[in-house]
Amino acid sequence: MIQILILQFLLVGAAGTQEETAELIGRDMCLACHEVTNGFLSSTHGDAECEGCHGPGSLHMDSGGDTPPTFEGKAPNWVSDQCRSCHGKAEDSLSLFRQGPHSRNQVSCIECHQIHPVKANFGLLKEGPVELCTSCHHSVEAAFRKPFHHPVLEGGMTCLECHNPHSDPEQSFSRLEVFPKNGCVSCHADKRGPFVFEHASSRVNGCMACHQPHGSFNSKLLVRNEVHQLCLECHSMTPNIATAQPPAIHDLRSPRYRNCTTCHREIHGSNVSPAFFR
Repeated sequence: MIQILILQFLLVGAAGTQEETAELIGRDMCLACHEVTNGFLSSTHGDAECEGCHGPGSLHMDSGGDTPPTFEGKAPNWVSDQCRSCHGKAEDSLSLFRQGPHSRNQVSCIECHQIHPVKANFGLLKEGPVELCTSCHHSVEAAFRKPFHHPVLEGGMTCLECHNPHSDPEQSFSRLEVFPKNGCVSCHADKRGPFVFEHASSRVNGCMACHQPHGSFNSKLLVRNEVHQLCLECHSMTPNIATAQPPAIHDLRSPRYRNCTTCHREIHGSNVSPAFFR
């Protein structure tokens, strides 16, 4: 009997200390205290209910603002999940964001996007795509400053033309990493093919087997400063069906044989010559 009374006492005490449940108060109550800019009102979030993102606001209002809204102190993935409750449907390109490297490294949506913009701009980005990407990817920015590089810092293109930061369902985070050739041939269409005689490396390893995509000290963004050094990485004495070694007439001690693409000029693929002569 005593044990039953003690249990009842504990249950009543627990019920008495239970936290009060927050309730919805409506957008107009939020705007009575929180001013918003014209940029926010004209953005895609301008017509949304505040509590759709921040949660019920009654406790926040009753405490005079002492009880913080739901976003404060939350983990990055929690924040991103709030955004993905709208921007992450099955047919949406953001649906696999949690599987991409940004999410895995605890980078949330609000690291790049301003939810309450002062001035509405493309994608609600805090800055331009290049400025945002290079603010974290410093080594890539340094590569764009090498003598031979893609014209990103000059404004000729942006990172988004090759990369998808939201982990596209079909191409994952990076078109270059998952489909190495697809991202490049969207601009370099003459290398697309299909070719009757295709260079095996472009099929197996993609363009980055020979080229550095961001920038290089070597002409044509090559990973080696001399062409024959690059070719011999595959076409060596190692037995390999796909990469035959150079014939005996190729005396690499002679400079005339060190620039392979002088003869094998259609090195990306040919419809005429299996040796890529033309």
